[in-house]
Amino acid sequence: TALKIFYAPKKFGQEFAEMMAQRVQAKTVGLPWQTWSSEVGGKDSSYSSITPLPGKKRTDYMKELIDDAVSKGAKILNEGGGDIIGGSESTLMVPAVLYPVTPDMRIYREEQFGPIVPIATYESLDTIIENGRDGIYGQQVSIFLSDQETKAATELMDRFSSIFGK
Repeated sequence: TALKIFYAPKKFGQEFAEMMAQRVQAKTVGLPWQTWSSEVGGKDSSYSSITPLPGKKRTDYMKELIDDAVSKGAKILNEGGGDIIGGSESTLMVPAVLYPVTPDMRIYREEQFGPIVPIATYESLDTIIENGRDGIYGQQVSIFLSDQETKAATELMDRFSSIFGK
């Protein structure tokens, strides 16, 4: 499964988003059988990390979500994010790290199943609970906690398991 939305504490949101953009930028985008030179982990080469979407409708949907978020204030933080490689009929899309994602954006509530990395911030964990509880999809979430909030992780997991499943 792919992560659908990242939540980060508001005071760390920008820093987290920039770090995520750097990591995504380092991924290779290509065909599944395409190999890339690499010295990572002692390997001479590796296959593409990001491969084509299953069809043009999926690529079009990703572009709609990105365009909607950008029109409402999100920025694409990684170079080439959302670009299509291989022409207008291609389904090979460079991942797009979007920040800040807000509740008025479609990507905040819709499961994209594609190469979009939406990052939202929160001041209260209740924001995340409400999104999970009130959303029409069974969203999967990743939450990066501040040091202070980490102490409440057990309670948090108990609260989330009844909404998002285990």
